[in-house]
Amino acid sequence: MSRNICIVSAKGGVGKTVVTLNIAAALMADRVPVIALDADLKMSGLGLQLGMFHFPVTLNDILRGKGGILEAMYIHSSGLRIIPASLRAREAGADKLRKVLGHSSLAGSLVLVDAPPGLEKNALSVMKACGEAIVVATPEIPAVAHAMKTIRMAEACGTRLLGIVINRYRKGSLLPEEIGAACGLSIMGIVPEDAAIAKSIFMRTPAVLLNPKSPASREFRRIASLVAGGYSR
Repeated sequence: MSRNICIVSAKGGVGKTVVTLNIAAALMADRVPVIALDADLKMSGLGLQLGMFHFPVTLNDILRGKGGILEAMYIHSSGLRIIPASLRAREAGADKLRKVLGHSSLAGSLVLVDAPPGLEKNALSVMKACGEAIVVATPEIPAVAHAMKTIRMAEACGTRLLGIVINRYRKGSLLPEEIGAACGLSIMGIVPEDAAIAKSIFMRTPAVLLNPKSPASREFRRIASLVAGGYSR
């Protein structure tokens, strides 16, 4: 079986896709068999951030019974494997995601699932389908409040919470210890505000591969090492 970790937040715009892709790229660089899967079925962005636009078969198709998982797996120029969501309005529900993640072709892989924002049905289905979750929040009160809601929902689903990644941290923000105390969850990583991230999005390549020595890239590699620590080859 695969190990499935969803990257979650009830609030949009906190950088879940950036976190997903950079942790995945760091794991790949460390020779962990990893796949990044876009479960945001309505507002897919994972493939776009990698400059990949042409997907004959997507996760939406698999969930609708109109394609196989190997057909929906694509390889970025960096070597990173992804399963994208559709860039078009193809209605699909995530209620069958558990079955997709249990497919034999994913066995032995670590699948990082970029979950949809919010607390609606698809977000709930993604959490139920994954055994583990990483919560992403930016260091502002609204984002932390949404993180608290996300944590409660994950706990209700029986999903194991690995910790919080504070994204785009900068001086003058809420302190990490304040965020951890409010959420009742350990801080897994603090990714600083870093111009290398904007450049990496423009260049369509994860920052950990494009600029591995940048502050954000170093922190993503550290987070990836924590994730890999629970991976059994």
